[in-house]
Amino acid sequence: MLPTSRTTLKHQEQILLATIRLSGPDFLTVKSSQVAAQIQIGSETVTECLRFFVSVGLLSGARGRYSSTAAGDSWAEIRVDDHTRGRLLLHGLFQRHWSARSALAALEDGPVQSEALAQHLAQGLSRNPRRGMYLIEWLTEALVIHRDRYGRVHAPAGGQLPDSATADLPSRREPVRDEGLILGMSTQELAAMPTAQYVTLLKSFTEMLQVSLNAS
Repeated sequence: MLPTSRTTLKHQEQILLATIRLSGPDFLTVKSSQVAAQIQIGSETVTECLRFFVSVGLLSGARGRYSSTAAGDSWAEIRVDDHTRGRLLLHGLFQRHWSARSALAALEDGPVQSEALAQHLAQGLSRNPRRGMYLIEWLTEALVIHRDRYGRVHAPAGGQLPDSATADLPSRREPVRDEGLILGMSTQELAAMPTAQYVTLLKSFTEMLQVSLNAS
């Protein structure tokens, strides 16, 4: 499963956020056509986007009917106050996605050009190169890989997060309003956690979520 080639990463994210918002805290099932009507994007484009987000674990569903997952709802809430923490949550999800394993395996011998990695990821799955490039953008957003200013893609050194995982953290944070708990902790507690500890928490959360989904 690859991202759609019909629209940019920014619009793909808008489609995801609109779906999570419509699904709400009760995780209601939402039709692709409802999302398309709200954000005025074609229904086929929306459906292609949502299929990919299901494969990552941000949504659940199929055949034009989708709902948010607990992970998707947490991502949508966390990213409002701290985009970097939202990227770290994506990191925990994408680590389990086939594309992360494939990309990191392809980068074991060193960095490659973005186009070459996109072709590798899309091999046998799509003839449209933009789908592979959008997948690289999502993997970069999720801090799985790092793309430099020369267009080369790198794997994190020593299995650690790319430098961008901490580079975006502000030196001072404004107080965050608490309206509930996320992963059993307040937003202040989450924001104050060291990056490595936060990643470990997210891994535990995704493991528990997967066990819960398998049991159901």
